[in-house]
Amino acid sequence: MSVLDHAGARLELPLRQAHGPANALADTILHVVLYVAVLSSFLILIEPAPYDYLIVVLAFACVLARVRVNRVVLPLLVLLLVRDAGGAVGLLKILDFGWMRLTGDPTVQTETFEYPDSIRFLAISFYLGLSGVMFACICAQDTLRRIATLRSAFIMSAVVASLLGTMGYFQLSPSFEIFTLGDRASGGFKGPNDFGAFTIPALLWLIEVFIVDKIRPLNLIASVIIFIGLLLSFSRGAWGSFLVSAALLIYLLFITQNDRRSRNRIIFCVAAGVLVAVAIFMLLSSIDVVNQMFAERSHLQAYDVNADNRSRLMLEQDSLREIFNHPLGMGPWGFAHATNWVSHNTFFGITLNHGWVGGTAYLTLIVLTLTVGFRAVWMRTPWQGFLIATYVSFVAMVFESIWGDTDHWRHFYILLGLIWGLVAANLHHLHRQNFFTAATKAPALTHCVRPPNSRATIWDSAALLGQSSPM
Repeated sequence: MSVLDHAGARLELPLRQAHGPANALADTILHVVLYVAVLSSFLILIEPAPYDYLIVVLAFACVLARVRVNRVVLPLLVLLLVRDAGGAVGLLKILDFGWMRLTGDPTVQTETFEYPDSIRFLAISFYLGLSGVMFACICAQDTLRRIATLRSAFIMSAVVASLLGTMGYFQLSPSFEIFTLGDRASGGFKGPNDFGAFTIPALLWLIEVFIVDKIRPLNLIASVIIFIGLLLSFSRGAWGSFLVSAALLIYLLFITQNDRRSRNRIIFCVAAGVLVAVAIFMLLSSIDVVNQMFAERSHLQAYDVNADNRSRLMLEQDSLREIFNHPLGMGPWGFAHATNWVSHNTFFGITLNHGWVGGTAYLTLIVLTLTVGFRAVWMRTPWQGFLIATYVSFVAMVFESIWGDTDHWRHFYILLGLIWGLVAANLHHLHRQNFFTAATKAPALTHCVRPPNSRATIWDSAALLGQSSPM
């Protein structure tokens, strides 16, 4: 047996031990529960939602399948725990005094809190954070198979939500009215903005497949259905986020391709995609009620800047003032109870609910995720295209956080966990390549794609991801 054969055998042995016949049943259970849980993520009309119960089942499936806690995701876990610890301090403050004071306009008022609301809010934050860590650990192992399961379930979930939202919007049946809100499709979510943002990752994953693989009829049908759902949500934030993230996706895919044929394919797919999108938009615009809604949503709304003291802008001003008045925060759901409104800005909302410490931890987590994710997308891996699409989807969620409350969106934590899990998988892939190179004494492999006009030392994968070994 040659040196190459020995190296290959040594590389494959750990994989066979981890996913051999002895674990086949547990592995199957994990994939089934993962698919069903992610598939249910569109149905959030009631809380606890079916997704919330299924996440608990998924945790047990992870134990059966021996999913390990990869130390690469520890910063994610620690920062989320610090955030929630800040919320716990605010909750103790509420339970101790039972009230919170609001200063400035509107008139100063004292409100008695319903403790269960605050406790439930903090519990949801804690559980969603743990779900993000769990998704990260799941995708750090057996990466290709598990992200394929998750991706398929999420796209199907977006298709179902879009179909329900579309049927509800056009009033095809009285029973579908629950999937609309305010003449806008909501597709199983509590609000159209949540639904609109939910469609973005599915669309970007489909676009990535069209560009780097092939255009399959079922995927094309799914993308059309989801795109119609996005349009009928009439969410300006989702529209803007999709345009920005789609442009970023195409740019990153274009510069990470080395051959002219692949780049020509990208140009063709972009041109064809734009034509299809314009055709769908024109078709929907030919319907009077839809055209009127497009015209209305293309302008500033009254609640944006001119709705007495409760406009979006004034709410953010109130939030900023109360942040400085309450270093420990107003407690979970505190600002909402005091004003009957929310901040409509995730970063302000987190700081009000979890205090300065919790808000700082959350902002640090977002910046760190954007940083490690951006650096990881340049590494050559079998899932590079998927990671790029996931990363730009997360960018879209951060973009939405500026004018919306995304901290309790289930799909936000799915994307957060995916990025950290794929970063961990990248490290494992890098070490396997280094081991193979050392075993065969072959020339060093190229691990990264360098962005234009960048220094090699900055974008070297060992430098950007560190030298720590995988768990």
